[in-house]
Amino acid sequence: MHIGFRYHIATLVAVFFSLFLGIVVGSILFQDDLLVQEQNSIINELEQRFKDLELRTKEMQTNLKQVEIKEQLFAEGWGLIRSTLIGDQLQGREIVLLYDQADEPALERLTRLLEEAGAHVCGSYAWPNHLDEVRSLFEQIMSAEPEQPAAVIWTNAPLTETARQGIEWIHQLGWQISVLQPYNSKVHLAGIAEKALVIEMGDTFLGELAVVRGLKAGLTGVYGHSSEAVGLIPMVEMELAE
Repeated sequence: MHIGFRYHIATLVAVFFSLFLGIVVGSILFQDDLLVQEQNSIINELEQRFKDLELRTKEMQTNLKQVEIKEQLFAEGWGLIRSTLIGDQLQGREIVLLYDQADEPALERLTRLLEEAGAHVCGSYAWPNHLDEVRSLFEQIMSAEPEQPAAVIWTNAPLTETARQGIEWIHQLGWQISVLQPYNSKVHLAGIAEKALVIEMGDTFLGELAVVRGLKAGLTGVYGHSSEAVGLIPMVEMELAE
């Protein structure tokens, strides 16, 4: 083969090889650029989401603070008018507290409420495990001949069979019965509403007012926020007359 022709062939091969290498390198660089752009897009999106989340968190913190301030104002307001609404409403009543689960803050609040209403709290007892123990407990309490007795029961769990039998037995004694549960309780107590005053929101200001009014009026039935309730709080005679 002529040397010039071979040189020409080698030159063409070199040119095509350079072109191929350029295409390969360009493709790699172009792909890397797309990858970088995609990464930047993801980073920007994450940064924006983080900023939005941070903004919503600040808004929630502000709203929570406002709710806490509002609740504090309600608590202070209730403290100012509480004695006017419940003072001496249960004067002369003797009350026994029963509970299924120890809830010291709730029991202390309930005891303080009843005493501020003028009642005498004879004692606080865990719900006995057997009906015989319920009878023994109340026979001991009745030996002191309590005046206008009432059993106030705090519960946040479904009533046991012993509790239901105990409520029936206490009702047969002629005692007034009230069963209170916290606002967020899922327990349905409408089944005992014929024998007891059931307060669905016993850990709220309205619940406190409801139990005092209900005990004073000797009412039964469910009071609270569920579809089973006959009202939010019991109506007093003065309001009914109006």
